[in-house]
Amino acid sequence: MPTAMVTFNGRITLPFHVRKELGLKTGDSVDFVELEKGRFAIVPGPVSEFGLEDVAPVLEEALPLE
Repeated sequence: MPTAMVTFNGRITLPFHVRKELGLKTGDSVDFVELEKGRFAIVPGPVSEFGLEDVAPVLEEALPLE
């Protein structure tokens, strides 16, 4: 499982594999979608561009809440 370290000013660097899988390039934004209290998913942003209802099934399949 890829990991990232939080720097002193709250920044993280997404691992190359994660950026590649999400199709992220320099300057792109991401959204943090709360799956449940204390659990978030990172999705290419903004979610409003896709609609949360479009993203939710993909997140649930990837990270079942049960």
